[in-house]
Amino acid sequence: MTISPSASAIPLSCGASGNAAGLPLVRLGTHREASSGCYTAMALYPLTAAGRQLAQREAQRLQRDEYWLRPWREESAPLPAVADAMLSDEDWLEAASFAFAHRPLAAALGCLNRLLMQADMPLPALRGRLQGKEEAALCAVLQLTGRKALQARWRREGR
Repeated sequence: MTISPSASAIPLSCGASGNAAGLPLVRLGTHREASSGCYTAMALYPLTAAGRQLAQREAQRLQRDEYWLRPWREESAPLPAVADAMLSDEDWLEAASFAFAHRPLAAALGCLNRLLMQADMPLPALRGRLQGKEEAALCAVLQLTGRKALQARWRREGR
């Protein structure tokens, strides 16, 4: 691996086995990998002060999101979960990234749940999926033709 001299941190992807190397865990997947049966995980190895700030900020984001991610996994992760309903500036950016197809639903679960807690609108497709309703059932109720149409509806509702 070649490391740029201007890099602040190096992302390390690994199976979700906790924080054994002492690196801050910053992402944890919601689905098991077919090849290993493990959840994907990402830790950061900070190289600079900016890298340490990035790693700390992302680890805090994971703790904020973990409350919303736990129901999507078969096992709970050995992470503290913070039930925080306040939307941050980063949440707004992440929600916009989801709405404009730059992030998948699973990557934006935390910010979208916090957004829905603040929203007065019904948003049936997005709210239904985040409350655990199956995609096929949502398609039937909302008269959508399939998963692609449902994803487009989620993104429209997220705007």
